[in-house]
Amino acid sequence: MQLVLLVLPLVLAAQTEPHMPETLIDDFSAARSALATEWEGFTDRVMGGKSEMTVGIRSEADRPYLSMAGTVSLANNGGFIQARLPLAAEGRRYLDASKHSGIKLMVRGSGEDYYVFLRTTGNVLPWSFFMAPVPVSGEWQEVLIPWSQFKKGDFGSLFALNPAKLTSVAVVAYKKAFSASLDLARISFY
Repeated sequence: MQLVLLVLPLVLAAQTEPHMPETLIDDFSAARSALATEWEGFTDRVMGGKSEMTVGIRSEADRPYLSMAGTVSLANNGGFIQARLPLAAEGRRYLDASKHSGIKLMVRGSGEDYYVFLRTTGNVLPWSFFMAPVPVSGEWQEVLIPWSQFKKGDFGSLFALNPAKLTSVAVVAYKKAFSASLDLARISFY
């Protein structure tokens, strides 16, 4: 009986798929992300909204981080500010993250509603995306968001989230009027 108990865990361990090691997206230690792409900030003003933002790299105690702050306004059908990073390096259409379990962030901010948006090759319309909430506090914290947490955005998508065909990731203040402040020190696939 003891031999069976010792063999059984070995058999079960052999059947589970090994986890992919963490893959860095950005830790803000260089001018470009680890994927050789650059962050861009924009607001609902691209659609006539009234939200305002600032975005840039700052440093605190030798820790660089992306800082996004601004005012989210619902005026004129608006309602978002975001910092977005293309995931597909030059010459590619998408990034395959399917061997990972999700997104990992080191983040802090005002206690409001923030999200991670993902876009894939299936999101052909500019307002089509997948979203997952990001809980934040005034202290740095690590947040893991598995692929299963990402839901279709308000305007939907024709397909389910496909982590094998990612085109961009964004941190977003969204859906309600407030003064936003979000800092991101590290983002990776886990």
